[in-house]
Amino acid sequence: MSKAICKLQSTGITIDSAASRVKPCCHFDPEETLDIPDVSQIENFEQVLSSRLTRWIKKQTKRKNIPQCDTCWDRERNKLQSRRTWYNTKITGTGNKVENLQIALDYTCNLMCRICAPKHSSKWNSAKDAVKKLRLITGQPSYSTNPLKQNYSENIKRVIQNSDLTNLKTIEMIGGEPFYSKHFNWFIETICEKSNPENIEFSCVTNGTIIPPKDILDKLLRFKWVNIKLSIDGLGPLAESTRYGVDWTTIDKNIHTWAKLHKKANTGQIEVRANPTVSILNVNKLQEIIDYFDDWKDIRVAPHGLRGPGWLCLEQIPIEIRKKWVPNYWHPYQGHQFTNIVLSDRTVENKLEQFLQSTLVLDNHYGMSFKDCNPEIYETVERLVNVEQ
Repeated sequence: MSKAICKLQSTGITIDSAASRVKPCCHFDPEETLDIPDVSQIENFEQVLSSRLTRWIKKQTKRKNIPQCDTCWDRERNKLQSRRTWYNTKITGTGNKVENLQIALDYTCNLMCRICAPKHSSKWNSAKDAVKKLRLITGQPSYSTNPLKQNYSENIKRVIQNSDLTNLKTIEMIGGEPFYSKHFNWFIETICEKSNPENIEFSCVTNGTIIPPKDILDKLLRFKWVNIKLSIDGLGPLAESTRYGVDWTTIDKNIHTWAKLHKKANTGQIEVRANPTVSILNVNKLQEIIDYFDDWKDIRVAPHGLRGPGWLCLEQIPIEIRKKWVPNYWHPYQGHQFTNIVLSDRTVENKLEQFLQSTLVLDNHYGMSFKDCNPEIYETVERLVNVEQ
C-alpha cells in the first residue's frame, strides 16, 4: 500500500459548511479547486463513494501527495498526527459504504466567534453590517450573509435516509452548535435505526455553552464511545471576546458538569477533551488553558492550529517572538503538538493591518475591546505594523 493512501478517500463523507460540498474529509480541497457535488445533487452517500471523482482522487493519491490534501501532509511533516493517519487506524477503507461521517445538520449557533464566518454560524449570519465591513477589509468571500444552500437540512436528512449506514464506525458532529440543532435528536434516532450504535465511536464538537438534556445524554450512551470536544480558546474576558455570545461563568459551570460526566464514565465510554484553536488571538495564552484543565488530570488539552482566515493566522508573528509563548504541558504528545503549532513555519501572507482593522469592526459589534483582553498580542501586532511602515 502506498504511504500516501488515505482511507477517508474511499469511505469517508464530510459535509462541513453551508456550501454543502460532499467531501471525503473536512481538510480536503479548502481552495475549492475541484468540482465537488453539493448535497442537493446526490441521492445517497454510496453515489459519492463510487463516483468517477472519487476514483480519480484515489488514483492520483497513489501516485503523489495531491495539493488538496496539503493540511495532512503539513501536519505529518511536523511529526503531528493528521486525520489521514488517525482514520487509517479506525476504518477499513473498503467497499462503497460510508464508514466515517462528519456532518453539520445545520448552522444554528449562539456564538459569533472571531475565527468563524456566516457559513458556520447563524449568529454570524445575522450580523450583516459587520460581515459587510469585514468583506470590504479582507476581500474574503467567506464573509457573505445568507450562504446556506436552500433546503440544506432537508437535503441532509433525505440523503441520510437513502444511504446505507450499516458500516458506520465513526461519527463526527460539527456545526454551528450541534446541541442547539433541532435535528440532533432525529439524527441520533436515525443512526440507531439504520446502524448499530454499539459499533460506532461518536464525537461532538461543542462550544461548551450548553449541556444537553438527560434524554439526549442517555441516547449518546448507546454508542461504543463518546468524545466531547470542548472548543475553549481562552478563559474569562478573553473567552468572551474571542467566542462572543455567552459569559464565561456559564461556560465554566458547564465545563465542570462535563468533567463530572467524564469521571463517572469509568468504563472509558465518555471522554471529554479541550480542543483550543490556536490563532493570533490566543497563542500567548495557551499555558492558562492548560493550567485551568490541569484540575482534571485525565482531561487532555488537544490543540489544533488555525488555517484561516488569513488575518488570524499566528504565523504572521515572527517565530522569534513566538518562542516565549510555547507552553509547558505534561502530556508528551499534546505537548509536542503545542510546540509544533506555536513554532509553525508555515508561510502565510502578512495581513496584520487587516487584523487591526477587522478587530476594530468586531470590537464595535461586540461592545468589548480585544486589546483590553489580550494587550500583549494587540500591542505586538501594532509594533510589527509600525515597523513595516
